Amino acid sequence: MNLEVNARAEADRIDIYRVFALSSGIRAELMHYSLDDVVISSLENEMPVFGFGFCVSGFTRSRISCFKNEIEIRGGESAIYYLPETKIYSQTSSKEAVWRMSINIPNDILREMVESAPGAFPSCARRLACGKVTDPFRIAGRITPRMRQLMMQVLYCPLNGIAAAYFVEAKIMELIACKLDELEASSGKKTTGVLLSLKKDDVDRLHFARDLLKSRMENPPELSELARMVGISRTKLINGFSYLFGTTPAACLRDMRLKRARQLLFQREKSLTEIASIVGYASLSHFSKVFRAYYGVPPSRYTG
Repeated sequence: MNLEVNARAEADRIDIYRVFALSSGIRAELMHYSLDDVVISSLENEMPVFGFGFCVSGFTRSRISCFKNEIEIRGGESAIYYLPETKIYSQTSSKEAVWRMSINIPNDILREMVESAPGAFPSCARRLACGKVTDPFRIAGRITPRMRQLMMQVLYCPLNGIAAAYFVEAKIMELIACKLDELEASSGKKTTGVLLSLKKDDVDRLHFARDLLKSRMENPPELSELARMVGISRTKLINGFSYLFGTTPAACLRDMRLKRARQLLFQREKSLTEIASIVGYASLSHFSKVFRAYYGVPPSRYTG
């Protein structure tokens, strides 16, 4: 996962712009900033874009060439959208901080998602996934407390390195799942939900994936590689972990690392630096911070 960050914090404003380029091709942009004046911007979108938008706070009025009327994006709103090649002219004016996130999905990943849970997607998105000519659309809904919490967790990711990549991708996928759940609920035809039903073979592969994380906790594979190794899609891997184990791959990896670290501390045969390295933490200070947050005491004072 590549991460670009442009952030500035002052006494009366927060300027944060983060881009998450996931290995799957999913691209997410997160913005959190305060305004001194009205901001006018324009964007030429040369390629078709399908995605999800989330606006916790702020107000933007946009004129998009493929829509007849202006689009107003308000705080508390989420949306699923498809924009073909188009031009966008926007005017943002808000007394409160603007906090929003967009997640753009490549068509191959959209197809994979629709195949996993076709009932979760509106018909226009299903047509798009099948490669059929589709008119532009934007279906707006609300921001749920869980969506807001997930955006906060992405904004202030507490991890570093490969663990951060697992964490952020899992949260972004969960944010998409929450939006699809909200779409189903609002349509009045809630059926099986976003999380797919698992076959026995899927369950075996997910257990194998968890075993691989445990055996390679010092240098774990990225999500896409882990999915390839066990023979399932990344979407099914992430959703399957949540469905079967009640956690994300990132949280599962963290739990296994810290439980192993606790065992090594009990044995009193290795230094803290050695233990941190064995369980996959390159930084002793970061290991100590994560361990303390998990167990309530730093590893140097842990007695069980």
